[in-house]
Amino acid sequence: MSAAMVSLPSSLGAATISYPLFFTAGVAAGMLWLIAVETEPDLAPRQRLTNDPVIAGVVMLATGLFMARLTFILLHGSYYFSHPLEIFYIWQGGLSGIGGFAGALIGLGIYARVRGESFTAYADALAIPGAIIASSCWLGCWMDGCAYGIPLESQFPLLTGFDMFNSETLRWPTQATGAIFSLLSVGVLITLKGRLPQGILGMVSLTSIALGVFMVSLFRSDPILLIAGFRIDTMAALGLALLGIGGILIVKRNQ
Repeated sequence: MSAAMVSLPSSLGAATISYPLFFTAGVAAGMLWLIAVETEPDLAPRQRLTNDPVIAGVVMLATGLFMARLTFILLHGSYYFSHPLEIFYIWQGGLSGIGGFAGALIGLGIYARVRGESFTAYADALAIPGAIIASSCWLGCWMDGCAYGIPLESQFPLLTGFDMFNSETLRWPTQATGAIFSLLSVGVLITLKGRLPQGILGMVSLTSIALGVFMVSLFRSDPILLIAGFRIDTMAALGLALLGIGGILIVKRNQ
């Protein structure tokens, strides 16, 4: 989901064009993966789900988008409380990646509980699609300049970040870093698929996405709420990364 990627509404100066296109492409690719791979009839019995994982993916997407928008609105409440109608202007941008990330996990947990099926089995099935979507979000931010980095005195080798205001300020390539890291993570997850005990792949995906957001957030300079001098996305990403690591340890302990 837009990995702590935050796009300001266009009325605040943002210009988001590529982001929704890349995000949509990522969602489509993730769904195609679910249809082509995760519904294969020859899956191992403990990996097989009685309910189609595509439905779980749709639920995750819906809850993730809802929480991404809600979190962004709450973080920019002073603006939206003065312009309440713009709460519904989702085409202007305005999604909190970390909020969407947490919302997707909550949605999956609720869905698995309602269906009476294994959360870890669903997490494994959605591990790679989730990483694909995270990659698409970073690529969209790279094209549009959202989640921009701290200013640099000289050009960064090979890559230079830019912001959404078309300024000439040289910036740390946060978007490119997030995109490259997340794409590499997708490759690693594909390599590990089928080689790990149930639940581990999903937790590895959670951890890698969160660590990517955490790592990049240390060099971001786009405005966001600070708590005790730390960016809220930094703290939230660290918390989710620790949750993923804890999940790996719990799964291994229960084997």
